[in-house]
Amino acid sequence: MKNILIVCFLFIGIQAHSQQAIILKDTETGDPIQYAHYLYQNQKGTSTPEGEISIKFIAAEKLQISHVNYGKLEISSGRLQEAIKIGVLSLTQSYISLLPTTVIARANSSAKSDIMKVRISDKLSHDAGDFLSQSAMIGGIRKSGSYGFDPVLRGFKYDQLNLIMDNGMSATAACPNRMDPPASQIPMSMVDRVEIVKGPHSLRFGNAFGGSIHFKSAPASFSQTAKAFGRASGSYESNGNIFRTEAMAGAKGKFYNFGIYGAYSEGDNYEDGNGNKTPSGFNRRNIGMSSVFKLSDYQSIKLSANNNFAKDVDFPALNMDLREDDTWLFNLTHKINFKSTSISSLSTSFYGSFVDHSMDNLTKDLNPRTVNAITLAKTKNYGGRSEASFQFKNSSLFAGIDYKAEEAEGTRSRKMLMGPKTGTTFFDDLWQDSKISKAALFGEYHFALQEVYFVASTRLEHNSAKSRELTTEFINANPESPSDKLNVSASFGATHDFSKQIRMGLWLGRAERSGSLTERFINYLAVDVDPYERIGNAKLKSEVNYQLDYNFIWKTDQSELNITLFASMLRDYISAEIRPDLSPRLATAPGVKQYYNIDKAVMRGFEFSWYQKITSSIYHKVNIAYTYGKNIDFNQPLPEVPPLDIRYALGASFFRNKFHPEIMIRHALKQNRISNNYGESKTPAFTIADIKASYDFSDKIRLIGGVRNLFDEAYYEHLNRSVKGSNKAIYAPGRSFYLTLAISLM
Repeated sequence: MKNILIVCFLFIGIQAHSQQAIILKDTETGDPIQYAHYLYQNQKGTSTPEGEISIKFIAAEKLQISHVNYGKLEISSGRLQEAIKIGVLSLTQSYISLLPTTVIARANSSAKSDIMKVRISDKLSHDAGDFLSQSAMIGGIRKSGSYGFDPVLRGFKYDQLNLIMDNGMSATAACPNRMDPPASQIPMSMVDRVEIVKGPHSLRFGNAFGGSIHFKSAPASFSQTAKAFGRASGSYESNGNIFRTEAMAGAKGKFYNFGIYGAYSEGDNYEDGNGNKTPSGFNRRNIGMSSVFKLSDYQSIKLSANNNFAKDVDFPALNMDLREDDTWLFNLTHKINFKSTSISSLSTSFYGSFVDHSMDNLTKDLNPRTVNAITLAKTKNYGGRSEASFQFKNSSLFAGIDYKAEEAEGTRSRKMLMGPKTGTTFFDDLWQDSKISKAALFGEYHFALQEVYFVASTRLEHNSAKSRELTTEFINANPESPSDKLNVSASFGATHDFSKQIRMGLWLGRAERSGSLTERFINYLAVDVDPYERIGNAKLKSEVNYQLDYNFIWKTDQSELNITLFASMLRDYISAEIRPDLSPRLATAPGVKQYYNIDKAVMRGFEFSWYQKITSSIYHKVNIAYTYGKNIDFNQPLPEVPPLDIRYALGASFFRNKFHPEIMIRHALKQNRISNNYGESKTPAFTIADIKASYDFSDKIRLIGGVRNLFDEAYYEHLNRSVKGSNKAIYAPGRSFYLTLAISLM
């Protein structure tokens, strides 16, 4: 009997030992994932409040995980084995995957159609707007050959898009013509992933009227012992003599992670496909730091600071060139996680950006030169937010408050060189020391009902605008003072996995947006496609977007198809109309336009992407995007909507995944749908091809090379502005060879 008992105890011990405990954690935040349902052959259960599950490993069996914030996930046997060894399974997909979203994530071994890569060469980019234009669904308004590209998503642009970094930090363009758009201030060397939510369906981080573009830095990792880490990379591009470099160095320990970042880029004029020179010189440097300190096992504080400095940037489409742009960005975040309670975490952050900008026409080749003009401008963009996260068994809730303010001031001096007023200097108050404040309550609720995942989001925002230096001529055109607005935005959507291969989602959103600083307060300045001077309208109504999105995903081990259809009904859409009773300040302007509200407009279109593994080593993918926009009031197209864009890539991975060649072909159709009221011109179709290849000498050294515009095509984008004083658009660079070397010591 005694022997039988010993055997039984031994058997129970073996069985207990065979049960493997794994902690489920979010890759980005490091937080445990509570109440995740798992199924592993006949084993099933729910993760504890500490994120723990226990399973007995079965060879070749996949682990299925279901969570309201993550959807359904399938973990391969190999990945599960690795997780068992270290005791942690990190899930890289987050609640964002349940929204109509494209994620541009860190480079990985797969090249799926819905996950673009942030490569080392992308971290070298001095302009995030140019980086975003790699996607077929994002265009870029270009007034310079190499700098200051303003993203356009589905025809939405400027303040219709919510462009932020790390949950709220952004910048406000000091140049009224947006030489320095928010995208130009993003330090790409610090970016780990970009989440692009298409439509007004993510309202936690701001008023995403037409969509949101969220740049995120890498999550901090810690080490039981002190460790140093770093990387360095550099590149050279032949056309334009462009040199770029970036580096990062840091140290981490049990309770800290500290890194310093730096980047420098410069370039000269490039040649287009016709062999003509395009003024496109630029000089840009960036330096920054990011530090995370663990105050305890459950609390952390993060501080980041960044300085961007640009000088002597050519803008052939504008009256002036950028002389200097000095921008500082700061972000301070405190986070506390809670254990064994429905309140999962509380995060509070404060952020700010301060832009000091100067521009002039002193180096412009003007004949005759009638005036010397200099503009000095400053903007501030600052605020804070506090958000609580609640985790329940079958639902979760994000709720909080935030505040953001934008301020702008600037003066243009004009010294007359010809005519009866030669020698006289005039001073123009462009921004009128204006300010917009936004205070909001927001919430986002995720829940599941019988395998259907729902997300409901809402935002209640009070928008207040004022100017401290209204000019007499502005008051004459705007007899009433700016009024406060209460903007209500909401979204509701559902996603359902009909099988392991098919997922569908349907989203309905309503977003409301008040006029920007430009639309309310700009004071007699040409800031759009046409040469008409613009004047703000203090009594603009808030524009409203009612949008429907449908998403279809079909996924197998070898292929993935993603189709999105959308339709927007726009009310009180903000545009501009001629004021014949107002006279422009400059004789070169044909007149003055004031911002006003169009009663009705529509936008609709689609995005299509398909990725397929042809063999174990070869893949191809295609991306297509199209938007149709119409001003119903005037029965004509909306301005600055790019044409249908098709992109195809054929790539491979050879020599044990070390050598990666790829060829890319892009075709943009002719854009005949133009807005004559905005001075647009038709754009011809074009086709270009690029080739590139990378080789990993080791896990620390990578060499990348390629040729852009392989066949030296002479072309320009529909969103490119025309060279000032002519109808000739800014042509894109002709053939260009580039080489990049990257060294990582992570």
